[in-house]
Amino acid sequence: MKTQIIHFNDKNANKIFFRDYSPEKIDNSDKIKVMRNILSKAISSELTQMQRICLVEHYINRKKQKQIAEELGLNASTVSRHISSARKKLQNIASYYLNTA
Repeated sequence: MKTQIIHFNDKNANKIFFRDYSPEKIDNSDKIKVMRNILSKAISSELTQMQRICLVEHYINRKKQKQIAEELGLNASTVSRHISSARKKLQNIASYYLNTA
C-alpha cells in the first residue's frame, strides 16, 4: 500500500476534529485554528501509522470500516479499534490543551 500524505485544511480537518461538525456552529475561529494546529501535529506525531491510515481513510476519504479492512487485509473490528484508539488519543490531547488554556 502506497503511503499517502494528507494535508489538513479547513475543509477536511473538521471531519476529524469535531464530531458534530456544522459550519454554522463555529464562531470562535482563533481557538479553532490553534486547536486544529495542535491536533494536526498530534496526528502526525502521536498516532501509530495504522491509526493514522484508518483515521484518514474513514474521516477524510469517507470509506466504510469494512472497505478499509479489505484494502489493508485486516478484520473490520481491528480497523474499528484503530479508529477508536486514535480518536481517544486526540480527544485526550485536545482536552489537555483546552484545560490549560
